[in-house]
Amino acid sequence: MGLLNIEQKKGAADYIDGRLTVYASIDIDPSEAISANHPIASMVHNGLLVAQGNYKEQSSLKDFLMSEMGESLEEGLEEFIDKLEGLESALDPQKLKDKMKNLDELKDFIPTPAKIVPFHSEQEILEQEGDIFFVGRFKNMANANLSINSFPIIYQARYREQEIDMIRSEIDQLISQIESSDELPRENYSSPELNIEEKILKEYIPMLLYSRKDEKNFKNTVKKFKQFLSGYKFPADVEKIVSVFAHAGELTPSHYTLLELYAKKISEVCKENFSAVDSLSKEIASVEEELSGK
Repeated sequence: MGLLNIEQKKGAADYIDGRLTVYASIDIDPSEAISANHPIASMVHNGLLVAQGNYKEQSSLKDFLMSEMGESLEEGLEEFIDKLEGLESALDPQKLKDKMKNLDELKDFIPTPAKIVPFHSEQEILEQEGDIFFVGRFKNMANANLSINSFPIIYQARYREQEIDMIRSEIDQLISQIESSDELPRENYSSPELNIEEKILKEYIPMLLYSRKDEKNFKNTVKKFKQFLSGYKFPADVEKIVSVFAHAGELTPSHYTLLELYAKKISEVCKENFSAVDSLSKEIASVEEELSGK
């Protein structure tokens, strides 16, 4: 098992599932653990200490708090400040709130926690879904706790890298399709049962984004995109989407919001849902005004 004595009990060696169960075995008498009054003694059952993390559904501390406690980070902070009682004078609650607002800038550097979960047998542990790891035997409860809480940090880092690799692979495939074929798509936005919004957001927008670095590929992608929406009632919407990618600088969150709104609008126009179109047009105007700096 190597120097660290970590053994994968379940899951594929070359693919990370994103759902983790990690456990340690503690060689200590149960009565001794309880008498030691250790804070995690109540979580040890039959000498097993277990932690779980779900990094498929939780990619940040905010996700963890909302999933496990049913509250946002901001709500948890407010509750914490409310309970400070005599410590208010020692802290500036407003400054603390301001600092917490900046957490989004650091979220990629903050690991998503795992939680300690009681299990009564190894068989029960092995029945869990996802990847399962055994980090070894320990004589010291604190060291076992340290091990099962540190391993999830490495695990989620590799899982995030795997997701990045998968996204890059999909992008490379899209670029390859652009470079290898000059044929226009046979599919048109009016094709039956086609999800137009999804088609634009998940296929054409990524193709436009990653072809914009090469003028020839970009022109070919624009040609395909316009052919797909050939006959659409408001061609100016199509031109607006193209103009976002013709923008020389880096795209901002507002640009991506605008693209999403145009995709929704095109979809609703095709459904002839004009009340939704009117609402989306107002949102689009607001974002475009923000981008123009007015």
